[in-house]
Amino acid sequence: MDHLEDFKDTETMNSRPGRVHALFHLVLGIIFFFGAAVTFAGLASAVCSYLAFGETVSLSKVAGLIDSLKSHPIILKLFVFISSSLPLIAAALLACIFIKATPSNYLSLNWPKNRVWFFLSIVFVILCVPLLGVMLDINKLIEFSQWPKFHDWLLAQESTNNGLYEAMIGKKNAVSFITSILFMALMPAIAEEIFFRGFLMNAFNGLFKNMHVAIIVTAVIFSVIHLQFTKFIPMFFLAVVFGYAAYWSGSIWTSIIAHFLNNSLAVAQLYFITDGDYTKAIEEGANVPIVVSGILIVLATALFVYIQKNSATKTENFYV
Repeated sequence: MDHLEDFKDTETMNSRPGRVHALFHLVLGIIFFFGAAVTFAGLASAVCSYLAFGETVSLSKVAGLIDSLKSHPIILKLFVFISSSLPLIAAALLACIFIKATPSNYLSLNWPKNRVWFFLSIVFVILCVPLLGVMLDINKLIEFSQWPKFHDWLLAQESTNNGLYEAMIGKKNAVSFITSILFMALMPAIAEEIFFRGFLMNAFNGLFKNMHVAIIVTAVIFSVIHLQFTKFIPMFFLAVVFGYAAYWSGSIWTSIIAHFLNNSLAVAQLYFITDGDYTKAIEEGANVPIVVSGILIVLATALFVYIQKNSATKTENFYV
């Protein structure tokens, strides 16, 4: 964020909003998100059903449409992009327009100002990604079976999500791989970082006046909204890592790049290692020797402390 002087924005000279405004912005963004989600889900149903079958299908039949689109993987990817990624971008931008904020500043979309902190933030992410296996092992310690109905729902949801990812892969050829990188790696990274690290983290930072709390709360919401509770802790951990990468560099482009690299690695694993088996990809991705994990934990912790203490480009608190 730009420099603060006497609680004024040196570019616009408007008083910075306080906690009440932060809460208003947060509620506004959530309302816009749900509205956009319904709107774009209907648009995705109409467009993708027409492309696949030559006729439009209403939103009420979306469940059956998704099953039908599994035989049309590229159109299925387009459906997921329109219905899942676009609402996130639209909600953040609509909130900015409504409150008359500049998206590049409000959402931290400016390019990182310092290459050193940008580079070190990316290195921190690279050190942390292999630790997802450790986080997955910790997640397995949670005993969901003591709540049978909830456990069954979790397994069903997990199976549905895994089946969707595997269906989007389709035939493993060049076109499929390129479209998967675009729709399963790049676009989700951009959309999710704009909404979560750009909009939500900024709003929570204003509400709590503490970036660490904002990063953690945003990470919890990020993990919950993916509805993959058997991988909740790994997703939470990754979201926290993305949050700090954006915070330290003062730009969500850092977390977008980090998010894209992580997603691309997962897509490549599906294509070239696990033959499209999503469950197998998760299990094999978690196989990091304990000694290596220990070394990575030490290095990541040391780098975290160093960057946190010395970064000169941390995102300023937008709210004062």
